[in-house]
Amino acid sequence: MTLLAVAVFVAVALLLHSGLKREIERAREHDLEGKIDVVEHLLEEVRSPADVPALTHHLNDVLIGHGQMRIWLVGENGRSLYGGSQPPVLAKTANQLEVVREDGLVMQARQVSIPAHPVLGHQALIVAIDARDQEAMLRRYGNRLAIVCGVGVALIVLISAWVARRSLRPVRQLSEEAAALNPRSLSSRLSPVNTAEVQELVHAFNSALGRVEAAYGQLEGFSADVAHELRTPLATMISSTEVALIRDRPAAELREVLGTNLEVLRELSSLVNDMLFLSKADQGQLADRLDPLDLRDQAEHIAEYFEPMLEEQGVRLRIEGNAKVQGNAGLIRRALVNLVGNAARYTPRGEAIIIELKMLESNAVRVSVRNPGPALAPELLPRLFDRFVRGDPAREKSGSHHGLGLAIVRAIAVMHGGRVFAGSQNGWTAVGLEWPNQRASAPSA
Repeated sequence: MTLLAVAVFVAVALLLHSGLKREIERAREHDLEGKIDVVEHLLEEVRSPADVPALTHHLNDVLIGHGQMRIWLVGENGRSLYGGSQPPVLAKTANQLEVVREDGLVMQARQVSIPAHPVLGHQALIVAIDARDQEAMLRRYGNRLAIVCGVGVALIVLISAWVARRSLRPVRQLSEEAAALNPRSLSSRLSPVNTAEVQELVHAFNSALGRVEAAYGQLEGFSADVAHELRTPLATMISSTEVALIRDRPAAELREVLGTNLEVLRELSSLVNDMLFLSKADQGQLADRLDPLDLRDQAEHIAEYFEPMLEEQGVRLRIEGNAKVQGNAGLIRRALVNLVGNAARYTPRGEAIIIELKMLESNAVRVSVRNPGPALAPELLPRLFDRFVRGDPAREKSGSHHGLGLAIVRAIAVMHGGRVFAGSQNGWTAVGLEWPNQRASAPSA
């Protein structure tokens, strides 16, 4: 800002100074031209040698009131006819003609050749003017411009500093508030400000802070849930192993303990694998090997897999519709397994689970698994696909799963560029996923 103010003031000052200088030079040239015209007119009135004294008198009258001006008439023999006993010394510069007066004063001049006069003959007319007063005035004007420019620059700098300090006060306040944020104060938000532009930044920052708080809360909850899921089986293994090692036991009894521990380790391995799969999905990994799929064939394959378990529970499985799309067969089957397994846990005996396959008008496919049963609480639906969230708060019927099934379904949908959905009304619960028929970029989860 300071440099810009200096540049503007200097440019204006130079423009004004050069404009005044041109006007002074133009006025000086006008005065010289005017005196030359007057002298030429007086020379035309000299018709005889008797008129020469009158010429001298008239020339003296011309100079009255013009003490800064001199006139010389120099004959062709170099003799001064008027203006002094000696002709002036002429000096030419790049832009103008200068006259050095007998007292050494340098004056700006104009020289005109007079044609052959019937009385005076050939002669040169020199009109000079003393420009010292004009140059002094120009210097004073320049000095005043410099003072005005300096004062103006100083005022602009002071005003700009005041305005900037006043304008940046909300920014400094917001910077202090942002610097005070830490993981223990993520619920805090930046204070609103009166400046519209800065308020937009505050709103965007607070929105980002809200997302960070939610992500941090999910991370803490995820860590706590992982610890909870790992603690119980690990404690069971440790206890059974300690009991087995208290005294000598038969090989068959030790084999039974090892078999139990092996089942627990397999469950933990499954949990770790699921967590690794979700981690890859969170990092934006997309499904590879997209092949043409007949979803009804995939659903029938899953129905055969669940047939023994569903017969034991007295639950039927029905497939409605068909769709042929591009997808990863392994991932789609895994999503169907999780959806059907989740529905089977909450479907009453004698009822049916429905797998609905449907092509949408937007060239996307929808896979929905519906089952009758208790309605889900509305506040649970938005969190149904979060990790370690179970539909049954009492965690009944949950000994064989860890609450990652629907989170994996969402990850598979995201890896196909799609999304998940869930609804519960009129005694039916529908959970599923949909994705475009062609590969798309993964949407935000």
